[in-house]
Amino acid sequence: MNNVFPKCKLCGSNPRYGLYDGFRLGKKFICSACEQRIIHADIGDFEYDRNIGNIKKLLYG
Repeated sequence: MNNVFPKCKLCGSNPRYGLYDGFRLGKKFICSACEQRIIHADIGDFEYDRNIGNIKKLLYG
């Protein structure tokens, strides 16, 4: 049987509550843990720059 839970395109994990545990960005799924890391990153921090790079990769290939 195929896994019906989505896989996060940033961290590669399957969220516990499926589609209810994250959001879709275009046709890609982002889990709530990665969402929280994106929201709480400080501008100019390494984590912030990495998040921007990951989001650009998701949107533009």
